[in-house]
Amino acid sequence: MTDSKNGAELSTELSTWTAPECPFTIEYSPRALDDIRLAVVDAFFSLPRGGAEIGGILCGHWDGERLSITDYAALDCEHAFGPSFALSPRDETQLAGLLAASARNGSRPVGWYHSHTRSEIFLSDADQEIHRRFFPEPWQVALVLKPHTFHPARAGFFFRDSGGGIHAEASYAEFVLAPLAVKPAPSGAPVKVEPEPSPALISEPIPFSQRDLQPASPAPAASPKQPAEPEEPARPEEPVAPPPSLLKLPKMRARPSRRWPMVVAAVLLAGCALGAAAYWKRDLWLPRVAAMAQRRAPAPAPPPALGLNTIDSEGQLQIRWDRNSPAVQRASGGVLSIGAGGPSRQQIPLDKAHLLSGVFTFARQTERVDVSLGLTQPDGRSSREVTMFVGKLPDKTPAADPAVQEERDNLAKQVAKIQTDLDAEIARNAKLQKSMDQMSKQLRAQQRSRLANQAPDKK
Repeated sequence: MTDSKNGAELSTELSTWTAPECPFTIEYSPRALDDIRLAVVDAFFSLPRGGAEIGGILCGHWDGERLSITDYAALDCEHAFGPSFALSPRDETQLAGLLAASARNGSRPVGWYHSHTRSEIFLSDADQEIHRRFFPEPWQVALVLKPHTFHPARAGFFFRDSGGGIHAEASYAEFVLAPLAVKPAPSGAPVKVEPEPSPALISEPIPFSQRDLQPASPAPAASPKQPAEPEEPARPEEPVAPPPSLLKLPKMRARPSRRWPMVVAAVLLAGCALGAAAYWKRDLWLPRVAAMAQRRAPAPAPPPALGLNTIDSEGQLQIRWDRNSPAVQRASGGVLSIGAGGPSRQQIPLDKAHLLSGVFTFARQTERVDVSLGLTQPDGRSSREVTMFVGKLPDKTPAADPAVQEERDNLAKQVAKIQTDLDAEIARNAKLQKSMDQMSKQLRAQQRSRLANQAPDKK
């Protein structure tokens, strides 16, 4: 058969693709898929960093058990949303026209194809939506092609199983689309060789005169003794339209040079050779490099500061630390050690809430108090900071009524406990507020997603 796009003859021999999960057999024309591969590779090299993705419909036949792909029709995507194959309303209208034209030409649209240049071979949510809207038959398939800079292109078919579902994460059986071998021409048959178009393609017709078509060498003059053929009267030179092949050339960018893969391969080979030479001579340069690295190795980063400090208020020593420190925020627990001149130190365990409060009150009885705060991180590492307070004890007031003094001490303890609990509650409220903000953001995102899914499809 003949490709309607370029008039090239397609091979009548079909290759077979099967998978145990596929309820039918897929046959395809290697020539048709090779033409699709060439178009995909050209689009891949048309732009830097991934090129453009293209697609179209697959045409052929379906007999109830076997799907045959014999032709294709490319979709001229306007890429309104970028280089990916994302269809705009105009593209969807054009795709519907291609499907109708394929049905009128005697063949059937048996599926569609498109390329993935920045991702692997799978069907995204947008791809599945195209497949559901325009190819709803249970036997229609999708073909995804993945071009590569140095390796042959890969491809994979996607189909609906007996339950109507599609395994969209990956194709059950990927295959390689290697370029087809060029068959030699029959002996004695003339071979027509067309020159390759130059990188600078013609975008507008160029008028030229009739004499531009004449050979460069002048024709020999006729002998005066021989009767000369009657000459037509001289006519003014008129511009002659260029051949149709020049008029139909679209505006295109210059194709990249085919020599750069050879340059890259040469650079890689040179790098491998240098690496091998450096490996064999490592006894000469490795000790020197190791010594230089040891001399220039940066000093280890100091542990994060905890901001441990003390403030005295009439004998009540407030031990404070920075609750916003990253080490405090990440810590799972800690221990506050207080030495007030006695034989032993007081070890006060602190949970997460007390660490986030950032304060602890201690009634000192000596002029010197040594304080250290140790933190335990979730990964097992620990950090510790030490401080010291030195100051005179407050003047002792005359002895008061023991009952009043006891009540005063109880009130002071209650105030200190209330202050600690208040600080812990403030820390918990801040954490809850942060969680509520995150949940509010998630709810807003889910609401926008539901509104987008409920919006009617654009025609």
